[in-house]
Amino acid sequence: MKTHESFLRQGLEVSEISDREWRVSDARVAELGAPPVVGFILQLDGMFEVTQIGKPGHRTYFRSFEAALTELRG
Repeated sequence: MKTHESFLRQGLEVSEISDREWRVSDARVAELGAPPVVGFILQLDGMFEVTQIGKPGHRTYFRSFEAALTELRG
């Protein structure tokens, strides 16, 4: 069984779900309890698809992982 990594970047906690998927939480409000999930990133054929919590059915696409994180950071 593979151990999935978590790391902090741009004030966000990024948790690997699979080799191509990440759950992104807002670590900036972690002192209030568990950081809220703000969205998910999925790597698709050289692009990164962002799904934001609170925007069901809405997807945005970016050429880099960093740009996808910036979108979720708001």
